[in-house]
Amino acid sequence: MLYTKHINLTDATETTLFTVPSGFHAVIQYIFIANHAGSTKDASLHFANSGGSNRVDIFDDVNVSSGDNLTLSNGGGPLFVLHADEVVKVQTEAGSDMEFAVTFDLLEMASALVNFV
Repeated sequence: MLYTKHINLTDATETTLFTVPSGFHAVIQYIFIANHAGSTKDASLHFANSGGSNRVDIFDDVNVSSGDNLTLSNGGGPLFVLHADEVVKVQTEAGSDMEFAVTFDLLEMASALVNFV
């Protein structure tokens, strides 16, 4: 089943958008970031395991102009696969009005693959 998790940030606090539940994979389909502030602001989005290591920066302090947005998609196909307990975290800078949205398919892990990751 497809889900979209989204958050609007106005300060520089790194925030967890979602954590993949135990026993599941999340197949990321689409990433959307929009700047609703009156000036250019930086946006960051990364994946990591629950302890914060093995971090993958998808957007790392990318400038987003006022009223502009960033998208990352693959024509409806998958972009990334996250495993149980991995997190998606987002951050912007102080004084922002930045919206982050990620659409993903949440799939139960097959019992044969539980020890694979």
